[in-house]
Amino acid sequence: MQSLSDKVVVITGASRGIGAGIAELFASENPRLVLAARKKPDLQKLADSLDLPKKQVAVVTADISKAAGMRRIIATAYRKFGRIDIFINNAGVGFAKPIHEMIEKEYDLILDTNLKSVYFCFRELIPKMKKQGGGQIINISSMAAKQGVPNMAVYAASKAALNIMSDSVGGEVRNDNIKVCTLSPASTDTGFGSPGGRKRPSSSVVTKLTIREVAETALHIAKQNPNAWISNVDIRPLAKKR
Repeated sequence: MQSLSDKVVVITGASRGIGAGIAELFASENPRLVLAARKKPDLQKLADSLDLPKKQVAVVTADISKAAGMRRIIATAYRKFGRIDIFINNAGVGFAKPIHEMIEKEYDLILDTNLKSVYFCFRELIPKMKKQGGGQIINISSMAAKQGVPNMAVYAASKAALNIMSDSVGGEVRNDNIKVCTLSPASTDTGFGSPGGRKRPSSSVVTKLTIREVAETALHIAKQNPNAWISNVDIRPLAKKR
């Protein structure tokens, strides 16, 4: 497997949850990290906690649901480090409620954050990766994309669309030495949800993935050999009976 030492890795939604877990684990590989999220204090706290020289970590606040926000993240990485080797689209949002109770503003926020932001990433980053000779884009999806979840219809739809868009774009750029991968975790112990939203229905599976388990899978994808292209990965916990 290839080394990530000195590779430039960008992570969106890095201030907490899976994004922070990925940043903490990747830091052990001695990369150069660009951490992006909406709130600078949380980002800076994470950056300060990483076992990396300060010159190897950049933080950028941006709203990735807007084209300007994605441009800011990518421009920061190229200005500070001169390239992007791995871009991890991790930021996401969802609201747990029946479809007839969801307002249009919530619908737009989910689609803009979970799907449109990745389109902005592709549009801005692919020409740059082609010019530099290649790169890798890892999109954090969800098992909800493959097994519709009651009260999470729009979230599930956004991730299903992300999967097919990623597969399509992956085919477009594979001959340019650019790898596009979707990583789809099942329910993960992140506290993900929405204030005021309804809980997801209970099931016979009472275990959840840990953030570390998802981060380790992302690291495995990032370190794959140059000729190997892992295009889709599903990760689930083992089921335990009540």
